[in-house]
Amino acid sequence: MERGNLNWTSFDFSNETEFEEMILRKSILKDYTVYDSKKTLNIFRNYNRYADILLVQKDYMYWCIGEVEISKHSFKSHVFPQLVEIYSLMNMNIDLIRQNVLSLEAISLNKEIIDLVNFNKPYLSLVIDKIPSHYRNIIPLLNSFCNINLVERMKDENENYSYRTESYYLQKINNFTSDCYINNVVLIIENPNLLGMNKTNFNYLKYKGEKILMQQHFNLVDGQNRLYWILDKKINDGKYYITNSNNKLTLNKNGY
Repeated sequence: MERGNLNWTSFDFSNETEFEEMILRKSILKDYTVYDSKKTLNIFRNYNRYADILLVQKDYMYWCIGEVEISKHSFKSHVFPQLVEIYSLMNMNIDLIRQNVLSLEAISLNKEIIDLVNFNKPYLSLVIDKIPSHYRNIIPLLNSFCNINLVERMKDENENYSYRTESYYLQKINNFTSDCYINNVVLIIENPNLLGMNKTNFNYLKYKGEKILMQQHFNLVDGQNRLYWILDKKINDGKYYITNSNNKLTLNKNGY
């Protein structure tokens, strides 16, 4: 790879710790603020599993539990099984994760991050130095449940370093779409910040072309502070998804 008159070549990381420390120390993932977050994901201790890093999108649209890996590790026996396990633990222990994240001093001083963590479910992100060429076809499978952030280190003959990044995001992030649930006239949205609802007070959405008024509320739900919305019309109970397109919310029933 040439940049100017210098010849740049890929320079692998010797171990995962070195790679993780570089991610924490340098501002390489430009879309995120990165925090060290060695917090357990499993309150019952059935697995000795920890999150490596915490990724907070800089516009506070979403946050991620980050798993840092190097390509020298086996995808089949290590990387992929570990991602599946963490994804499962994230869904089972969301309140524990929130509690642990909010206990971080750097987080506890930032109200926008506190609200983001309290009212939005986290996504899973794989941060890796490269994906081996014979595993490139695994990207769509990984993107079905996690983001991928590639960070490749480059070195020239003068021992200068550069970093090449490439990201693959979940389709719901790319399209500003969140899962949601309706029970009677109560609407609960999993990722309202991704829809811009932390910045804009939406007072209606559209469902099957019909305008449905909605009002935001904040209260304790099952012992946790939660945001929810009351609809002015009854819609069948169940799982839906909401998309923000041109600052307009549309509710849909079919799978995304």
